[in-house]
Amino acid sequence: MPFSSFTKALCLPFLSFTFAAQAAPITIEGTVTNGKGKPVEKCDVFFNKEKWITDESVHVQCDEDGRYTAQIDPGLYNSIYICDEEKYGKTALEFWGWNLNLTESQTLDAAFDTIEVYSLATWASNGGSNTIFASFRPMTLKKAEFYNVQSSDREIAIFDILPNIDASSIEGSIDNNPLELVHYNWVYEKTGGCQNAPETVNTENGCYMPMIVAQFKKPKLAAGQHTLKVRLTDTVNHEIGEGITHFVSNKSGLGF
Repeated sequence: MPFSSFTKALCLPFLSFTFAAQAAPITIEGTVTNGKGKPVEKCDVFFNKEKWITDESVHVQCDEDGRYTAQIDPGLYNSIYICDEEKYGKTALEFWGWNLNLTESQTLDAAFDTIEVYSLATWASNGGSNTIFASFRPMTLKKAEFYNVQSSDREIAIFDILPNIDASSIEGSIDNNPLELVHYNWVYEKTGGCQNAPETVNTENGCYMPMIVAQFKKPKLAAGQHTLKVRLTDTVNHEIGEGITHFVSNKSGLGF
């Protein structure tokens, strides 16, 4: 029985959907360096579609010059995780990319050291200040301590693994163009538990880790996707950490 016009009309959307779902893989490549700008040998790169590293993550390794190449399906990725698995938690932490929309082949360079820019997110101010905000949790290998602070009307436990940070430590950029830091504040992010807290610390109201909310002057942005990068530098030992995230701007520079 030949296709009728009605049958063809029913099938075409399905065929279009099938074609889109089978889009060709894209290539993500780049160079990974340490805090001194030297290539990192044997680093590991994970592309995580839905959440943290799983059996479905794409895993590639860097060569002796710090270069990597990955073939991945185009689409939204919860995270990219780059580290040296042998040194992780001993002499280095990792680089994170969060909420990335990877739809075309591109170069994605990264740097990591003993500092981590964790859970980076960004949003625009709609209040007339012409600024954007970035929130993230800074962490370092060089320090780990618990203590209590008074927050609002209750005492909370703080797990502090912060690097030494002041305004000069925080560098932001959009599409590799530097941003001007306007201000930054400390807040507390509640964590999943209070493992390893000493008995002298009151954990009744939960454990928290310090986070930064940084405010940057917003440049004029073209409509479309952009990359925000935050780079931290410890003011004492000058070690670094980096993280990136994607956002989409409308033609007025807002909308994300």
